[in-house]
Amino acid sequence: MRLILWLPALAGIAAGAAWLTRPGSEAFDAHLRAGIEHRIATTDIGSEGDPVATIALVGCKLRPSDCFNLLRQSLDVTIEDRALYTRFHVKGLNHTASCTGAFTRIWCREDPLGS
Repeated sequence: MRLILWLPALAGIAAGAAWLTRPGSEAFDAHLRAGIEHRIATTDIGSEGDPVATIALVGCKLRPSDCFNLLRQSLDVTIEDRALYTRFHVKGLNHTASCTGAFTRIWCREDPLGS
């Protein structure tokens, strides 16, 4: 019986924590930067069959920050601030993705093209 009395209080505390720890656009940019820099660092030069992609990868390996800034400018990011979480919709470079952020974490999934 006491557990039933505590459930609303625990739900209120969890909702307050979710509201206080929603990630914003700065956190999303940091998440995106980390993902791009990890991809640049782990991709082998010459693994792409396209010579233009190989040259771009070499440039990105030399200056990852400039590469991130260039890629970030080519992405269209829409941010939906909700009460307990934040939703990010990303479009660009022939890809779309939806990300959800809550409790200082961001989870992303790639959407099928065109949705």
